[in-house]
Amino acid sequence: MREIVTLQLGHLSNYTATHLWNAQEAYFTYSQDQESPVDHDVHWRPGIAADGSDTFLPRTVIYDLKGGFGSLRKINALYEDESAAVQPDVPSSSSVWPGKSVLHKQQPLEVSAYQLSLDDGRQPERLSKSSVRYWSDFSRVYYHPKSLVQLYDFELNSSIRPFERYPMGVELFQTLDKEFDIVDRDFRPFVEECDRMQGIQALATLDDAWGGFAAKYLDELRDEYPKSCIWLWGLQSPLVDVTREKRQLRLTNTAQAIAEVRSSASMVVPLMMPERGVPSNTHVDPTSPWHVSAAFATAIETANLGSRMTEKAMPHAPSMWDLAEGLNTGGSQTLAGLRLGVGAVAGTLDDDNDGVDLFSFGRLPSLTGKQTKRGRLFGEVNMLRGSQPDQANVAEEDARQPPRRLVGDPVTQKFNSSLKFPILDSFPHIYSESKDQPEIAVQTILSTTKSVGTHVKALKAQTVRSVSVDERETLSNELAEIADAYQDDWSSGSDEDDD
Repeated sequence: MREIVTLQLGHLSNYTATHLWNAQEAYFTYSQDQESPVDHDVHWRPGIAADGSDTFLPRTVIYDLKGGFGSLRKINALYEDESAAVQPDVPSSSSVWPGKSVLHKQQPLEVSAYQLSLDDGRQPERLSKSSVRYWSDFSRVYYHPKSLVQLYDFELNSSIRPFERYPMGVELFQTLDKEFDIVDRDFRPFVEECDRMQGIQALATLDDAWGGFAAKYLDELRDEYPKSCIWLWGLQSPLVDVTREKRQLRLTNTAQAIAEVRSSASMVVPLMMPERGVPSNTHVDPTSPWHVSAAFATAIETANLGSRMTEKAMPHAPSMWDLAEGLNTGGSQTLAGLRLGVGAVAGTLDDDNDGVDLFSFGRLPSLTGKQTKRGRLFGEVNMLRGSQPDQANVAEEDARQPPRRLVGDPVTQKFNSSLKFPILDSFPHIYSESKDQPEIAVQTILSTTKSVGTHVKALKAQTVRSVSVDERETLSNELAEIADAYQDDWSSGSDEDDD
């Protein structure tokens, strides 16, 4: 098998991953006459419930802060019998306290109407931005109890002690790892179930403290699994009603995270919903994580579609390593951009039609208000689903390609699938062409171009003075090295934008 183990770090990451798991669940077939084009064993693990029945649950480890799981219980209906044997509310007879114990219980959150409809087997009620309070409110899948890890050191959306600074995430991971060995306790059990693990995919927010937590977590994973392919989908929250100081803090967090994870991740794909240049058929409310994460999930689920397709559905389907090596043509280009085209835009993405360009770092002053030229192309992965290209044009293009790639030539990988992206009742109506439609055509382009270096240079110039003097030189050098990997020639150009 080609198993992939997923790591989810942070609230926005869990919103995005919930859309991903809902889409994966939609690919299941329940008839002997139907055969799914997706190999479910890649992302799902078989198991046995408390009553002895077979289960099929996501291969994932989910971290969130106190209060981040909403009404989701760690022990779900599949493992109810197991939880019955545990009575945490009963005081221990061996307690050192001789007096009478008084139990204080927090009022549990009400289960969303959508979840109640699923549990009762009724047609789910239509979701709205106001009815989605947590990512668990629109989840359509069960999780293994070991998948859910709540961190009680910080509380979600706390105004007293917000989890918003990169060093806080680093410190939290180091504290927990010293006490528990997090990777060994939480992640290793899922890896040991795999026969031939294809790789690890992580989703984490880069612009808050989760960036620091993710950097240390991926560093540990690289030490434990040195030959594994590790992809990081680095998410950033929209800058809506955010003060200038908060924007600067988020940029600095992102810079520190990017500088740190490049040495442990095989490929890092930063994602941010643009404020301008969005096609007219895409309507994302930046104030709603349900909306923003839906767009992220559409792009991620499509970009790595080949890693879980069956050989019959997609001959020569690419693995995670195939995709990473095609993008990282120079050996140190571990940062890639991602563009998304949906509906009528799918199949037309090129330099003139950008679709939704998800590659950005906040509102960098040097890049705001103007189109950044992509420049030289190093590697590209073009995935088109649900809209087959003109075969005559494909044959003509293949005939023009040289039989052997020369050193320095760009590497272009193109893949097509008839499997469209599913539009479920848990998915918001952000695509105008998906109204009353069960699925929609999607195209994504992952690429490494010169513009990646341009963005990193702008990020460096904007953030190095925001860190402490002790860290300033290290951060500046790390970001300069990343930017140098995307130059047109061997000249580094590192003297540009020096402090």
